[in-house]
Amino acid sequence: MKILIALHSCMDLGGIINHTEQLIGGLKDLGHTVHLKQLVWAIRANGQNRDGDFSLGPSGIPHHQGKGWNFPIQHRIPYRGAASLNSAKQILSQYDLIIWTVPVPPKNKDNEGNSDWPELYDLPSSVKQVAFVHDGNARNGAPHMMMIQDKLSGLAAVHACALNGSDFLTVPRALVLNPQKMPIRGVAAWTERAPGFVNMQTFKAWKHVHELIEAIAYMPKKDEGEYREVAGKGIEYQYMTSEDKCKEEYFHLDGRRFWQAAIENGMVHHDYWNTDEVEQWLQTARVLVDPSWSKKYAAVGGHWNRVVVDAMIHGAIPVATRMGMGSELFKAGENYVPIPEGGTDPQLYADIVLETGNMNETSARRYREANLELLPFFDRKNVAQKLLNLAFGALDGTEIRVGKTDPEIKKKFEDLMFNHYGVLV
Repeated sequence: MKILIALHSCMDLGGIINHTEQLIGGLKDLGHTVHLKQLVWAIRANGQNRDGDFSLGPSGIPHHQGKGWNFPIQHRIPYRGAASLNSAKQILSQYDLIIWTVPVPPKNKDNEGNSDWPELYDLPSSVKQVAFVHDGNARNGAPHMMMIQDKLSGLAAVHACALNGSDFLTVPRALVLNPQKMPIRGVAAWTERAPGFVNMQTFKAWKHVHELIEAIAYMPKKDEGEYREVAGKGIEYQYMTSEDKCKEEYFHLDGRRFWQAAIENGMVHHDYWNTDEVEQWLQTARVLVDPSWSKKYAAVGGHWNRVVVDAMIHGAIPVATRMGMGSELFKAGENYVPIPEGGTDPQLYADIVLETGNMNETSARRYREANLELLPFFDRKNVAQKLLNLAFGALDGTEIRVGKTDPEIKKKFEDLMFNHYGVLV
C-alpha cells in the first residue's frame, strides 16, 4: 500500500517528530511504501536548508529534536491559490491512505486568511484519511478539526487525555499508542548502570522541568560516576537561565536562581539529544525523570510522554508524577516511581529521585519486569497495524468511540473559521 504521512507547517513539534519517524518505521516493517510530506500555504515552496546536527530516521529526511525536519523541496507541497491547490490535491490523490499527523493548520499569524486548506481533504473516496491527536488541547487548540471530521475514517489518540479531549468530534476514534522501536538486544543489568538520573524534554511550562531543577539543590554532593544530566531547551529554559528576566518563582529563598544552584550542585546541561543519544543515555542510566504534569490535562486523562516508554524499553526506571501518568495504563509503584507535583517539597523530590537511583537490584527487577509486559502495546509494528485497522474499519477488539457535537465548541469552530481563516461554515 502507498501511504502518505502529511503535516501542516507548525512550530514546536517535540515528540511528534519521534512519533512520526517510528510510525513510518512500523508501516515499513509491515511492507508498505511510506512518504512524509509537509503542506505549505504558499504558491511555491522551496526546500529547507537549516543548520544544525540533524539525524536520519525511517523517513529518510534529516530531523532535529528542536528544529523539526529539514524538508527537501520534493517533500513540501504548496497549496495557495487555485493552481497550487489543484496540484496539491493531485499529489494527495495518488495515495491509498493519508495519515494526518498535524491534521489542521495552526491558528497563527502565518495562516490568517488561509481559506484554501479545507479543500485539501476533498479527495476521491478511494483515498482513506485518518488523523492523529497528540495532546488534550483539541477543544481549545483545534476546534477547526470539525471542518474535516466528515473526511476522516478514523481518529487516533496517543494517550487517554487526547482520546477523551477529542470527544466533540463525531469521527470514530480509538487509543493508538505512541509507536516505539524495541531494542534488538538485551539491556544492561541494573548493577552496570550509573546512579543518579537523566532528563530530556522541551522546557514548556506544563513539563515542570523547573521542579526538578529546584530539587537538585537539595541533593547531597554528587558521587563519582553519578548522573545529573538534563537535556533540552525551550521558553522556560530561557527564563531559568536569564540574568535579568528569570521568573520570580525560579529563585530559591536565599536568592539563588534554581539553575545556578543546580549547576553548582552537579547538574550537567546538554542541548537537545538526538534519538541515538537518547538511547545511549537510557542504556546506561538507572533513572529517567519526567516531571510533567497539568491539572487541566489530568482532569481529562493520563498524558504520559513517549520518553517514559523509551526509558522502559532500555531498562531505566521512570520517576514521574501521578497527575501526568494517569491511571489508565501505568501504575505508580509498579511501572514508575511517583514524585510530588507542584514543587511543594523539593527535599522529598530530591530524596525520591536519588533513592530510586540507589534502589537494590531485587526492587529494580520488579519495575523492569512489570514494564516489559507493557512494551508490546507500544511496538511500532503493532501500533502501525492498529492504525491501519482503524483506517479501514477492521475490528481488532479495540474500543471505538464516537463523540457528540458540542454546541459551545461548534460556536468556537465557526468563529475561528470565519474570523481567522476567512471561511463561512
